[in-house]
Amino acid sequence: MKKSLGCDRVIKVGISSMDLSFPKGLEMAGYILRKGVSADYHDPLQLFCIYLSENETEMAILVFDLLTVPKTFPKQIDNIKLIPIATHTHSGPKPGLVKDILESSAREALVKAKQNSANLNKLVVKQSEVSGICDFRDKQDSTTVPANLIEFETARQRFSITLFPCHPTILGPENLLYSSDIAGAIRRKLQMKDGYPVVFLNSCCGDLSTHKTRKERSFAEIERLSDIFLEQYTPYVVYQTCVPEKFSLKEIEFEIENVEKNIEETSLNERDLPGVMLLKQRGQLPKKEKITISFLVIDSLKFIFVPFELFFGFCNLVSSIAKFTFIVCYANSPASYVVPKSVKSGYEWFASPYAEDTEDKLLSLISYELMCL
Repeated sequence: MKKSLGCDRVIKVGISSMDLSFPKGLEMAGYILRKGVSADYHDPLQLFCIYLSENETEMAILVFDLLTVPKTFPKQIDNIKLIPIATHTHSGPKPGLVKDILESSAREALVKAKQNSANLNKLVVKQSEVSGICDFRDKQDSTTVPANLIEFETARQRFSITLFPCHPTILGPENLLYSSDIAGAIRRKLQMKDGYPVVFLNSCCGDLSTHKTRKERSFAEIERLSDIFLEQYTPYVVYQTCVPEKFSLKEIEFEIENVEKNIEETSLNERDLPGVMLLKQRGQLPKKEKITISFLVIDSLKFIFVPFELFFGFCNLVSSIAKFTFIVCYANSPASYVVPKSVKSGYEWFASPYAEDTEDKLLSLISYELMCL
């Protein structure tokens, strides 16, 4: 455990949360086969804001219960750098339809989080493993999946981030009620158990889902699986520090190459069809695009925020390069699956517009930046 020796580098942290007020009757995001518009709410869609600062450097992590964040979402508010993230629920409105609501809510949440901020006195990382919640789509047996908990403590507040790699969807295209799905249920139950706010973030879950673990696509099933998560979630401390001093934020542009895919020679199954429909629907894409990757360092912890949906093996490779490195997906802008070179078919392959070497290039970039941090 480390203590500050009078250094003037003081990290301040604050958190706020609020319900997002979206109108009914909007087109919903996440399922190309869905018919109809939103009818009502089942549970609140929320926004969490984590404000961090050190001297003149200010930033905020904004976490929305949405499928993605709009591509045009502001990069700053009042000179405070923003990292917007989606929990990836498939039971929210299309993000572009509620852009004004998202921006005004972000401003309100940011003001409150900054007002709540105080010196960061303690930072703790805990790890656990759970099974039966989600599973690998391409493996036969149920597989244990890691779950991380990062706790922040100030004189005013205590809160945590739970980072869990699972495509967080139980509800299907037939659902027309707004819901945070299993991400929200896990978040709420951890908060009731621990007695302080919990923010849910997703990680490399491109090949992990509830497809084989869920019994049905219902709200009752959300409760059942989130109860299993809570029962199995027994985190133990792997890292702890008092008055952390190191803090930095770096943003990198990453160029991606879009390619046309030939589906004529590929045999299709029922699960592939939505991917084929997405491929046809998106039409012609620019040959090259640039997306933003954010690197946040707090003491010995490194957070990498990417817009993609990455496969689980990618997280393992990054963790082997640098300990206490956490990849957060669905951040900064909307983007699709990045699949390994070995994947040549399936829904994820059809849904991904990127060249087959994209994962290798992304890993090379992240590896280099981790060495420089």
